[in-house]
Amino acid sequence: MSKVLAQGDFIIVEQSQILDSSFAEAKILSLGPGVPDALGQIAPIKYEIGDSVLYDARSRIGLHNDFDVIKRESVIAVVYDETN
Repeated sequence: MSKVLAQGDFIIVEQSQILDSSFAEAKILSLGPGVPDALGQIAPIKYEIGDSVLYDARSRIGLHNDFDVIKRESVIAVVYDETN
């Protein structure tokens, strides 16, 4: 796969597993810098490239073989190993 660099509030993820018809787990490959609000502020996030996230699979944008494209608002949770 070519290098893909997310822009705005988009996230490029490598899907690791479909949990059901609504949710999927994936590893973040690229993370856009965000979109400023009306005051010019970008909301901080608690995840980064390489993290695994749970997201709303119904909100995927387009169909791609190597990755999914989602927006920040579609991330439901960060998935952590229970030993950490």
